[in-house]
Amino acid sequence: MNYCKKITSIFLAFLIVSCSSIAPSIDENILIKMEKSACYGKCPIYTVIVKKNGELAYEGKEYVSVEGVKSSVISKESLTLIEEELVKTKFLSMQSKLHSGSWNCFVSATDHSYILIEASVKNNRKAVSTYTGCNSEQVSKVIELAAFIEKTTEISKWVKQNP
Repeated sequence: MNYCKKITSIFLAFLIVSCSSIAPSIDENILIKMEKSACYGKCPIYTVIVKKNGELAYEGKEYVSVEGVKSSVISKESLTLIEEELVKTKFLSMQSKLHSGSWNCFVSATDHSYILIEASVKNNRKAVSTYTGCNSEQVSKVIELAAFIEKTTEISKWVKQNP
């Protein structure tokens, strides 16, 4: 009987840890921060930060067409489009951590990258870290959101690798 209690305790602890949230590191001046991590291949590795006043900071690390730090300013219209997309994708209700082995992550590949998006939506800040090798609806939404951010901020020209 003691064995069953231990197994149940371990399962519950795993469930609690896998559903835990991530504290956002952004302050109230930042609209969005997005990071893409390495994979077992040539996935773009970079960070982009967009402030609510339109200031944009990009750092390309590896497998991007522009490595190093770049800055730019995006229009108020672009800021509005990003905010609307965050609402449309229901960013605030997404699972904070969708990693291999976590609840709702059915791993279909083990060589993918992570996308971390931190955003401020309607005065609420949230961080969402997603393993792109999971087979779930959230992964699709996060990948689409990341592509939208790249296009709307125009960093896609710095991210896209030349053949």
